[in-house]
Amino acid sequence: MLFTRHPKLMNDNDLCTWLKSLITRKAPESDYLDYKESVSINTQKEKIELCKDITSFANESGGALLYGIPEEDQNGVPVPKDISECGIELPNDFIINIENILLDVVAPPLPELFIKVINLDGSSSKSVLLIYHPGSWNKPHMVEGYKQGRYYRRGNFRSILMNEKQVEEAYLKRKASSEVAKVFFETGNFREIPTVGTFLRAIVCPHFSLFRREEMAERKFKNWLDSNPPDGRRGEWIPFIDGWCFRGYPEGNFYGKQYEMRFFYNGAICLDIDLSSEINQDLLTLTWIEEYIFTKLFLPYLDKVLELHRIEGPISFKFHLFNAKGLKAKFKSGNWYSDPKIGATPIDTMSLSFVEESSVNELRLFQPNLQKRLVDRFSSAFGLWRD
Repeated sequence: MLFTRHPKLMNDNDLCTWLKSLITRKAPESDYLDYKESVSINTQKEKIELCKDITSFANESGGALLYGIPEEDQNGVPVPKDISECGIELPNDFIINIENILLDVVAPPLPELFIKVINLDGSSSKSVLLIYHPGSWNKPHMVEGYKQGRYYRRGNFRSILMNEKQVEEAYLKRKASSEVAKVFFETGNFREIPTVGTFLRAIVCPHFSLFRREEMAERKFKNWLDSNPPDGRRGEWIPFIDGWCFRGYPEGNFYGKQYEMRFFYNGAICLDIDLSSEINQDLLTLTWIEEYIFTKLFLPYLDKVLELHRIEGPISFKFHLFNAKGLKAKFKSGNWYSDPKIGATPIDTMSLSFVEESSVNELRLFQPNLQKRLVDRFSSAFGLWRD
């Protein structure tokens, strides 16, 4: 195992200790680890090489690139040189430049990229650049920019070109895993939306999960539910045929309540919430959706549920607005924009929906990034974009 836990959860001292251990024990390069003596992104060729190396790990089982560690041969395997020879000086804006290159060149974007500068002795001249990406739930990733259009994987201590069969298999695996969520979105046991009021339905379904009907019927599971209501809100848990349902006490148009959250045996969650309290003259306040629904009510509780069931891997979100024809939207903050001539765009259908792919790792470790992406996608339906 390359890391004992995700590097984002490790502090600077932990990462430095981990890095020094690799160097001093001369840990060899592998399918998960690659040493580079230096790094440069000045030329087109260097940018392509960087993207090839990073996507090769994402397209396999994940791994780390360590820039600033020269290597030597030991029985035909690359190992780090002495720690006294390790470390380089990196510009302050280097990480931002790398992120921008990857956004410009790699498609689809790398969803769980982690980049960190590790100082070996507290000096900026003795730094090592760590770039880590686990095996991607959205692979294969193409080096698309600069007219490349190629896919790479890790092999023989370097990035190698994927053949047509390997690319096809990667696409088929992605499609097959997402098909589970697609079927659930279409056939899940969801309540009929009332005709009075405007509602948001937010569903998330894990791609790889077991049914836990017996486990969720046990008394200790009910005790967990009682001790862990969504956002600490008051309400009641009621069993239904495919799981448990939480009905908060606030009143509203969703069968007499403001919201209801369904917790399914397969680990999926569905939140139905009445938006009427945040609509004034057909104008919806999206700040409430961002700061309350996403930040407090839905995403944190989803993380807690997936952790309880030890669910990992890819997940799919589906968001659905009901009874929304003619609805416009606004944010309270001033960093959102719309077309200056027409303003925010009203919804021209009774309902609209979109699906967004993610993973448990992104939810757990990069939740602000995930939330931003979901809010941006939701806001675009109203002709709004972020500064």
